[in-house]
Amino acid sequence: MRMTDPMAADGHHALKWLASDDGSVDRSFAAGLDSLRAQQRHLQQSLRDGFKTRTEVLEWCHAVDVVSGGQTPETWHEELVKDRWEVACLMADADDRVAICDQAPSDDETADAFRRRLIRKVLLPAFQDATELLRERVAEFSDEEGVKDAERIQYVAGRPRLHQRAVEQHGMLRATLRDPPRVESEVMAWAEDIIHMTEGHVRSGFIEDVLDRHGDWWHSLTRGPSVRLEWLLASEIFPAMNSSLSELVTNSNELADVAGRAKEVPPG
Repeated sequence: MRMTDPMAADGHHALKWLASDDGSVDRSFAAGLDSLRAQQRHLQQSLRDGFKTRTEVLEWCHAVDVVSGGQTPETWHEELVKDRWEVACLMADADDRVAICDQAPSDDETADAFRRRLIRKVLLPAFQDATELLRERVAEFSDEEGVKDAERIQYVAGRPRLHQRAVEQHGMLRATLRDPPRVESEVMAWAEDIIHMTEGHVRSGFIEDVLDRHGDWWHSLTRGPSVRLEWLLASEIFPAMNSSLSELVTNSNELADVAGRAKEVPPG
């Protein structure tokens, strides 16, 4: 039979219903995933723009772990932070790059090429894994409601418990990098907080090692911010935080909190 409808010949007529109208552009039926995508893109752009300090790099690494639901490789923080050339490539200013590593590229093109490779090799695979884990747990909305401004959703991936732990971890990381504990009572409280915010994912004997006055942890914490402290955090605390984030994404039974809903007044 001859097809008389010119639009049907290329299949456009059959797919015409897929065209979105302006009224639905800002509406989402999987707000947790859409907000997560916006955060992931923001962190990619932050990387492409470059950083000013090593501290910013570590804080950015943790943010990447959060929006990937703990799906980044376990050792990527340590491998990155301990490689001076790679850390230097993440600096926005050429002088800062050379100050960290005298063999670092002075041209922005080489530094940007490394940043793009980091996105391709580490970030995007982790982001894909996070999406696969979360897609079956994301709340879905009816045709009438949806969620507007999904990118401004309150909680990471619409998961309050994940968001809570992420905020606790990030706050502790920032405080440790800037003003670590200096006396025994503060160090002990710090170690206890680490156990809490990682939900017990640190290794057995962690507190004893931290409180050992002849150990690396004690000297690194009580002597103030240093590259050595950054290395210890990257090698031991980051993987523990990552494990707790991953567990919250995969095993948590919480319901996604994705939008504020108007509460009805109970009768009577």
